[in-house]
Parts: sequence; structure tokens; C-alpha cells
Amino acid sequence: MAARVLQIDLNAPLAPIATSERYAALWIMVRVGRRPIGWLRVRRAAVGAVLTPDMQHQLIADQIGLQVIDAFRNRQYDLPEDADDAKLPSMSVVVCTREHPDVLERQLNSLAKLDYPNYEVIVVDNAPRTDGTRRVCDKFPQFRYVLEPRKGLDYARNTGWRSARNEIVAYTDDDACVDRGWLRGLGYNFIDPRVHACTGTTYPYELETPAQEYFERYGGMQRGFNRKIYRPGTWNAFYPLGSGRFGAGVNMSIRRSTLEKMGGFDDALDVGSIARGCGDLDIFARVIKDGGWLVYDPCAIVWHQHRKTMHQLRRQMFDYGFGFCAYVGKYAHDLELGNQSVKMLRRWSNTWGRKRLWKNVSDALRLRPHFPINLILAEIWGGMIGLRAYKRSVRRVKSEALRNWVIERERVATPL
Repeated sequence: MAARVLQIDLNAPLAPIATSERYAALWIMVRVGRRPIGWLRVRRAAVGAVLTPDMQHQLIADQIGLQVIDAFRNRQYDLPEDADDAKLPSMSVVVCTREHPDVLERQLNSLAKLDYPNYEVIVVDNAPRTDGTRRVCDKFPQFRYVLEPRKGLDYARNTGWRSARNEIVAYTDDDACVDRGWLRGLGYNFIDPRVHACTGTTYPYELETPAQEYFERYGGMQRGFNRKIYRPGTWNAFYPLGSGRFGAGVNMSIRRSTLEKMGGFDDALDVGSIARGCGDLDIFARVIKDGGWLVYDPCAIVWHQHRKTMHQLRRQMFDYGFGFCAYVGKYAHDLELGNQSVKMLRRWSNTWGRKRLWKNVSDALRLRPHFPINLILAEIWGGMIGLRAYKRSVRRVKSEALRNWVIERERVATPL
């Protein structure tokens, strides 16, 4: 069923919300200034044509709790006590895109409204077949357009940070919109020099179709309402495979110096490569492995447009399984880990299977709402095929690098 996605700020008086017969439910993100504190989920049939302030107050009390609201108000979470714009690092925002001019323009409009003292925006056009992206970028002369001819998201990400002029490189996607305070939610964390990377929370831009709601109920891209700090060390039983808990590539930021030191993103991972995914999880794991702190801050908010059709969602679930197991394959022969990644994959699969597959089967048998079993099977099937994909992807990257080197040598050697 379609749900209308809204947000309310408790720093402002509650106002009536008109409902529509088009939506069977409302999903309302509740925030106190920059900080989100919870979701209200309510069926339209339960509230009628108007959700009054009194109803909102009661729903907040029932679903979030007045004591939580009071705690956030009293402790003034909106800004750190030592917040000072002069201390904020300069930021370079990188948007990697390929043939999505329609949604890209919406994202660039949101980036133009950011509340941040010193930032730039770089649009990386990845292996374009048309000039659609360039035409959109021409409408935003304050932003920079950069071409990356090699197809692959991590190629584009690397081109982005190498083109960046500022201290921190923040990444978001073309099919998303950023909150006005997004960069502040990320930037304040980098005042601490021990922090090398920061991620934020990602909410659904819309829930217009069953596929979009299924994805959100399956887990989506949210990572909770509490700020978390991840320090170097074996931070969970599935290290390094559990780095999905840190966030997602649609909402991440890393020091440029850290990226340079690590050699950037792995070109053999993520969309456009044989591996199909997990370039973001890989960079998170490497940041911590190399000694940096990674912070998850829910004040950095991005709104993402999920896949609209069930066909697109099935493909996404297949790619998720494929990409994750390709990522596992990268670490399966890590000398520092021995061959522990394969054992960890077994433990991860058992835990994931109990939480996802068996719970959904149980809910289905009891005629309760459940995530479609065929989508979980698509993810499993993708994982089975993807386990050996990383080596093939590395060979392709090396082959392309060699071919480009030969072409460049021939170009330089050919007299004008």
C-alpha cells in the first residue's frame, strides 16, 4: 500500500496535516531541529481526513515516548556545545551519475540549498552515452562537471576525490535528495582529528509502490537514531564483513588525505564492475583497519528514491547478494585474517538466514505481513554466483589499465 512520507520538527508548533485517499498510511519522521528521533506510522483510516496536532501529540507519546522528546529538548542536541563555523572543515560533495538526468536535477537543486559555510559540488559523469548529464549541469554553473570515461562507480568515486579541492569528500547519489543540514551533520564530526570517515542516515524519499515499501521494511538504509563511533579493532564477530552497519555510499564522507593514503576506492568493486557492489562497505572496513575512527551521525540526513517496480527490486536484491559475496571473496585470502572470512561468511549466513529467511517463512505460514520469499532467494542466488567474482573483476581492471597505458604510450609516441 502507498504511504505518504512526511517530517515534522518539534522545535516548531505542530500543524494539522491533511491526508489523502491516495495514501493508505502516513510515515512521519519526527525531528528536533537537525536531529531525528523516531518515526510515526499511522493508517489513514485511523485518523480520517486530517491529522490534528492533538492526534500527533498522542501518536508521538505512544510510538516514541514523551521522555525521549524531553531528553532531546533538555540536552540541546541540535548543535554541539563547542560548535563554531570557523572550526568546520571545507567539504567537497561528489555526485556520481550515469544517464539519470531527470533525478540528477532534483538532487542538484537540493545541494544548491545546503546550509554550510564552505563547500563545492562535483558531478562525475560516468561513461556517458548521451549529453543529458552535461545539459543538466549547465543549469548549475556554480557546480563543476567532470567526465570519467571508464564505466564503474568506484572509478567515478576516485575521479571525484582526486578532483576535490577541499579537506573532506562527501558522497551522495543522483537518485537522492539531501537535507539542508546534511553537511553540518557530517562536518561537525571531523573537528575531531581522529575521525577519518562519517556516515549518516538515509530515509525513503517516497513510498509510492509495494517495491519501495518492501525495501524499506526489509531494512532500507537507516542505521538508527543514536550517534555511534567505531574505532579500530575487531568491532564485531563478522569483521570485516559486518561493515554494512556503518551506513551506505549514498551518504558517506571521508577525509581526502585518508583516501589518498589508502589509494582510494577499489576499482574492482561496486556498480559497473563484475563485482556489482560493496565499494562503500570496503572503504568503511579499510578506514577502520588503517587506524581511523568512523562515526555514524543520524543528523546527516539523505532521502533516497528506492526502486519502484518489483522487477527492479528483484534485480537489486540479486546484485546485493552478488556484490556482498564478491566483497567476501576479496577478504577470503587476506593474510592478516588467514582464511577466517569464509568461516565468518558461514556464521553470517546462519545468522542472516535465521533473521531473514526463516522468520519470513514463519510469518508467511501464519498469514502475517512478510518480505516476499522470492526476493530473499534472489539475494541468496546472487551470493552463490558472486563468491568468485572479485578475482575476475580484478583481472578486468588490470587488463583495462594495461590497454589504456598502451593507448597512451602510442598517442605520445605518434608525431603530430
